[in-house]
Amino acid sequence: MLNPYRFLTSSLMAFSLLIGGCSGGSNDAGSESASSEASGSNEPAPQAVASNDSPSEDSGNEEPAPTFYKPITLGGGGSTAQNGGSSSDSASADEATGPPPTPDEVMAGLKPIATVLVGDWTSILKNASINEAHNWIWDVKSDPAKPSIVLQIPDGQFFTEARISYSPRKSQFTMTTTDADKAKRSYVGTFEEPPQDVPSDDGKSVERTFKLAFEEQDGTAGSNEKFRYVIAQQNNNRYLMEVHKARGSAAFRLRDVGGTQRNGVSFAKADDDYGDRTCVISGGLGTTAVTHKGRTYYVCCSGCAAAFNDDPETWIAKYEAKKKEKEKLN
Repeated sequence: MLNPYRFLTSSLMAFSLLIGGCSGGSNDAGSESASSEASGSNEPAPQAVASNDSPSEDSGNEEPAPTFYKPITLGGGGSTAQNGGSSSDSASADEATGPPPTPDEVMAGLKPIATVLVGDWTSILKNASINEAHNWIWDVKSDPAKPSIVLQIPDGQFFTEARISYSPRKSQFTMTTTDADKAKRSYVGTFEEPPQDVPSDDGKSVERTFKLAFEEQDGTAGSNEKFRYVIAQQNNNRYLMEVHKARGSAAFRLRDVGGTQRNGVSFAKADDDYGDRTCVISGGLGTTAVTHKGRTYYVCCSGCAAAFNDDPETWIAKYEAKKKEKEKLN
């Protein structure tokens, strides 16, 4: 005997299949869900991935081409995950693995400040109420590959020597100070105000000004205190030396200020052209005569005099080559 309930159920299932086939697959998800339930599997049915490629009319049952996604990158550079580090890390690596700067490149970086600093000065510390003798010289002899300018303060309140060099690859200065106990501290320096030349009050010369700040690096000398020095060049014959100090993670505080006056008169020029009085080593104003094989040359400081006397042939050759190159440009 025909079971009415079984007959009705079969008819409804056949009708559902007929409707699903005629609707062009619009109920694919429902059909897949029903198939999953019928098979007794608890795994979700795979989701269809939309493709931007329209299938051709004769494509038949071919599967659509898979879609590929590129990793997202920021800043227009390569992926951090792929490169194994940030772009700044790569830049640092390039600086570390690149060719070292030449002595001429280092000297060129130092020249804008050395031109006006080299010489003898007297500084008066405001809070300590004492005088200090400041002597700036070039040093191209101690480490020929890394020229520097050196500030010597025999009885310095905060240090007795400061050695400043320049890193062309990083466009920054470095400084090492040595105190009376021979303890050394290391600093990195950048311009707060870059060098510029302005007309003097009488209009007959130029005055060079700049503001250069040196901040001590963490962990220097195993001390809990750090220093920050700022050289504020006001004109050719005067600069201020600010001394800032910090303990631990505290902010820097102004400790003292030295008002520094040149001993004698500066003849610094913007074009650094001193004719026959040009220092054969630094290119600055030559103030001291030196001789070699009966010919007189000029140097700007005791440091350059020592380097000249140590190897006069090399420095004269460099000086003559630069002189000829300048004559060609003119």
